[in-house]
Parts: sequence; C-alpha cells; structure tokens
Amino acid sequence: MTTTSPNKSNAVNSGGLDLRIGASGASAVLTLHNGGSNALKVLSHVEAADRHYDWSSIVLVKDAETRSLHFYDDREESHRVVVDLAPGEDLEHVLDVVAWAKRKPNGARPLAAGTYRMWATYEVSEPGDVWNGKLVSPTIAITIP
Repeated sequence: MTTTSPNKSNAVNSGGLDLRIGASGASAVLTLHNGGSNALKVLSHVEAADRHYDWSSIVLVKDAETRSLHFYDDREESHRVVVDLAPGEDLEHVLDVVAWAKRKPNGARPLAAGTYRMWATYEVSEPGDVWNGKLVSPTIAITIP
C-alpha cells in the first residue's frame, strides 16, 4: 500500500486556522493556530471519563506499516468543549500515541518500536457557529520506544 503524506499544511476553508504538529517523546503535540484577523470558535475536545479528541486523527507510517489513530473511545456521558481562539492564539493538545494505539477503536494493539513518519488531520463538519473545514499538518518524525 502506498501512502502519500502531505509535506506542508493543506487547509480547506481554513479561515486563518492552521494545524501544527510536533513530537514530545512518544506523544503527538497538535496545535491549532489562529493566523487570521478574526476570532474563531473551535471544537477543542470532548470531556468524558477522560478527554477525547473526536475531530483529530493521525497517520503513522513505518516501512510497510500504516496506522491511523483516532482519539475517541466508548463513553456514556460527555460534552463538547468549544474554545474562542483570538487572532494569534494557539490551542495545544498533547496526545499519548502509544496509549491511544492500544485502545479498541485503534485496533487495540501496540505500535512497534521505531521511527515513524506522522501527520495529523483536524476535520469539523458541525452545525452552528464553530469553525468548519479540514486541515492537514506537515509531516514529521516520531520515535516510539
């Protein structure tokens, strides 16, 4: 299977919003940055028993293996958290890639050790006055111990 990764930010209907990605150990650091001149309402996360990030996903590629990770799981009660992002402001989330890979929605299997290419997507298609669109981050490397 051939997977093409983006090599720069690919924003559709961005309205000034940009998705940035970094790695801190075995965690992905996803940052929404408002580079526009207007404040934006963005969907941040879902409060449940723990935080879920329904609108974010990442792809990890190493050798012939490609894994897509989603950051939500079963939940009984929850509520969405909307954040007002002023121009120039950032909203950052640190996601433990190793732990999320072991969850049922992601195949409930660990990631093999090694260095992966990784990129993220933030996609919202919701009614109301929140930002809607799709953003794809640049590609970076992450090392899983």
